[in-house]
Amino acid sequence: MAYLIFKRYNPQTVLLFAGLIMLGLAIVLPDTGVVRPEKWPNTGNALLDVFDHVRFLFSTTGAELGLIIMAVGGFSLTMEKIGASEALVRLAVKPLSKINKPYLVLSCTYILAQCLCLIIPSAAGLAMLLMVTVYPLLRGMGISRLSAAAVIATGSCLDLGPASSNANIAAKVSGMSVQEYFIQYQAPVALVVMAVVMLSHYFTQRYFDRKEGTMPDKADWADIEAERRGANPAQAAPSTAAATAGTVAKTAEVVGEGVPPTWYALIPFTPLVLLIVFSPFVITTVKMPVATAMLISAMIGVIAEMLRHRSFRQAGEVFKVFFEGMGRQFTNIVTLIVAAQMFAAGLTQLGFIETIINASKGANFGAIPITIVLTLIILLAAVVTGSGNAPWFAFSPLAPEVAQSVGVQPVFMAQPMELASGLGRSMSPVAGVVIAVAGLAGVNPMDIVKRTAPVMVAAYITMIISSMVWDYIASTILI
Repeated sequence: MAYLIFKRYNPQTVLLFAGLIMLGLAIVLPDTGVVRPEKWPNTGNALLDVFDHVRFLFSTTGAELGLIIMAVGGFSLTMEKIGASEALVRLAVKPLSKINKPYLVLSCTYILAQCLCLIIPSAAGLAMLLMVTVYPLLRGMGISRLSAAAVIATGSCLDLGPASSNANIAAKVSGMSVQEYFIQYQAPVALVVMAVVMLSHYFTQRYFDRKEGTMPDKADWADIEAERRGANPAQAAPSTAAATAGTVAKTAEVVGEGVPPTWYALIPFTPLVLLIVFSPFVITTVKMPVATAMLISAMIGVIAEMLRHRSFRQAGEVFKVFFEGMGRQFTNIVTLIVAAQMFAAGLTQLGFIETIINASKGANFGAIPITIVLTLIILLAAVVTGSGNAPWFAFSPLAPEVAQSVGVQPVFMAQPMELASGLGRSMSPVAGVVIAVAGLAGVNPMDIVKRTAPVMVAAYITMIISSMVWDYIASTILI
């Protein structure tokens, strides 16, 4: 499976076939050691049950977690359509232009991007917005192409918040709402990791620039001016650069006629505000599902466009985009989740998880060593595949059972596993976000990865340590 995904085969197909094969083997092989759960479908035929399990996962995952992820995708595309995402990024960039220290601005760019990731969950989408807003600012301060591109490529290295599909899955396997998962477990660890990433970028990019003679005081201002005028020759991967430029042009076209009002920058915050206000931490008498918050927020954007253009037809076109976004998420994410669950079911039925648990008990492994092993597997898989979703989706169903075997709550294992996938993606030369940023900056993806890898390694070590410390605090003091 790993070989086929590395060779860029469709991950849904690979995971699904792997799961079907393993479930089929579990039927014919003796002593697989695992009993099928009662909730699994029963058609009366063991072989048909294997295929019917795909239908079962679509009907359960698609109706619950899948709907959440589709609503998030619909809302995100709606914000692009009306120009709210663009307005938010342009407004957020303004404070950076007032700072007169290039590398401080560079490191602060990461913090800005990671905060915007709460509102704009698409890693590539956010990176493209930053490339047309923050990147020219950084270049105008003399920052090298590679330094600017490296920071922007890692802007979504932590998949945070209710809008993240990875975070929603982590909350589900942890048995809690996404609001509780984000506020109680994700945010405390993320704040520490973000501080380390910010400092690491500051020193790492300055080190590489000094080594390569591309410090701001030695900047090639002729090249910067040519880049500003659109004469960037794209030193590497010209076809990628052209394709990415086309994507940006289409995005700009989709945004709509004219410059969106500045107050549109507030609309992307609506889901986050609703989910935090109507949560166990503020108003406990009202429950706000994630999908409902996304739908309400999208409707606000639709109404805003209708009033702005004084056209109900325009409102219809905007709302159509919401459903198109839902369809894209179903195609790209929900199907991947179902395929990954089939893969996990196959591993479970063959006794893979039981073998790991027994081996860890025999070696006197505790929760920390197992967590480190699983996070490293996900991290390396993300580097190889360039995906921050597939590795986490494949192993997330295993977290509760493994956590129970070592006597810890599922969230203590799920949270570092989930964050590891985003860190791995940010140092993968085949990740979509890295390739897209490299194309627009006119640099080689491998050169970007050389600058992001040290930062992400420091982030991973920090994430593991801070997760363990916070787990101890949460289990002994808060709970």
